[in-house]
Amino acid sequence: MEEKEYLVVMGIPSIKKYVFDTDRLKEIRGASALLDDLNRNGIEKFLKDCADLKEVDIIFSGGGSAQFIVKADQQKLKRCLRELESLFSEKTAGGLRLIWGAVEYDGSNYPEALRNAHLESESQREENPFIPTSQLHTGYIRECDSCSKMASHILPPNTDDQSQQLLCNECHTKVKYNSEARMGLWKELSDFLNQKHIRAQRPDNFEQIGDQCKVRKGYTALIYADGNSMGKIIRQIKNQDDFQFFSNTVEASLRDACFESIEETFFKDMKNPTSILPAEILLLGGDDLLVYLTAESAFSFAIKIAKKFNMETAKIFSESPFFSEMLGGKGLTISLGIAYGKSHTPFSTLLDQAEELLHLAKKKGSQNADPESYYVPAYIDYHLSTNFNQISVKESRNDHMELPGTDGSVIKLYQRPYSLEDAEALLEHAEGLKNSGIPGTRLNRLGNAPAMRKVDGTIEFLNLYTRAGDSRESIGKALARFDCLTKMPWKEELFGDSTVLVDLIELAGFCNNNS
Repeated sequence: MEEKEYLVVMGIPSIKKYVFDTDRLKEIRGASALLDDLNRNGIEKFLKDCADLKEVDIIFSGGGSAQFIVKADQQKLKRCLRELESLFSEKTAGGLRLIWGAVEYDGSNYPEALRNAHLESESQREENPFIPTSQLHTGYIRECDSCSKMASHILPPNTDDQSQQLLCNECHTKVKYNSEARMGLWKELSDFLNQKHIRAQRPDNFEQIGDQCKVRKGYTALIYADGNSMGKIIRQIKNQDDFQFFSNTVEASLRDACFESIEETFFKDMKNPTSILPAEILLLGGDDLLVYLTAESAFSFAIKIAKKFNMETAKIFSESPFFSEMLGGKGLTISLGIAYGKSHTPFSTLLDQAEELLHLAKKKGSQNADPESYYVPAYIDYHLSTNFNQISVKESRNDHMELPGTDGSVIKLYQRPYSLEDAEALLEHAEGLKNSGIPGTRLNRLGNAPAMRKVDGTIEFLNLYTRAGDSRESIGKALARFDCLTKMPWKEELFGDSTVLVDLIELAGFCNNNS
């Protein structure tokens, strides 16, 4: 059989469903660690150990995807890849599947070869959909305590849950791998902190994180970050070396930015850091990031990581004429969604909201980007679920934060999403307002004033503003920064009015009092 070179691409569908199909931190952590190990280490090791493959050169592996250039006989290559499929299914107890595409590649026309490999890979997804089916329930067998599959394992009582847990094979695999989750990503973070002479324990559950929120005990946040304009940039890459450089830069820069932001947020900026880290990295791969942390730290963390990622990628890409010219000397950006809630808020609710907020932030960024440029500005959107009874962010805003104007216009009680620069200013003014000495009850009344509609809300605000004393300056500066001073507290917009006041007061509620 003739041996040829092949470009092999791989993907892992439904990653979020596999990792986050539970509300228990240990299962999420175990699933994330198992996925990370398989993606970053398992695929490459398996291919290089396969005797049927002569040469294996990695282009990229991480974030749920991988690319390799392999020299082999076609039939042997396909047999090896099918064995790798089986390994994924076995390691995850049927929770994950691997799809792949392999096309001949002679080193020329990389974009076309990559496109054809992806087409073959996607055909596997469409022709063999991975849809789990419900098993027959007899009435004598319990369901899994974490999902609807049939339970097959019994876990003894532990410190988190004094009752027995009945889990299916898939969920049991996640819990079992949790003990190995102290390797991989957590080890990398621990090593980074150790270099800074910081020793931190990993939290055991979401409640342990919420208990460390000093401003509002029990409140937490889930941050979902994703890169902007990545697909548009990738489509311009013409060879595997540039793709490898780009992919490694994105993943390494996001990882470094995340670790540095954790160190600054919880060990530099925090007055009395605890021994237990008030955060957990749930997913970090490619340009995707999910972090669960205390509510008081979420907004500043989001700003830090967005700035650091942009600066780090700008620095690295300055060494590449191709990417430096494409981005105009600028770095890459990420947009972020922040879902605030309590530690007992169902994780699925926070995840849905964080994903929705991320999409709103990315949409706003694309609307404010130069269509001729590959640079898209970073935006941040956030939402506090405990203020509303709807799970959907859009429905919450439509029903509770938008009012009909007298002329058919819409009055918005918010200005979200915010650009990175505006987010920094908003946080600065929220912290200033929190430390201005204004009583908490009056601060809440200020935040509730716009909901009284245009006329009554304006009167209520002016009444509180004129009696704010020394705090009046802080309020005025914040309104001026967001164009809400001339017709305070409103900003005149094309299709109605908006106000920054509600956003400001809501964020101030999660700011520390430094006075």
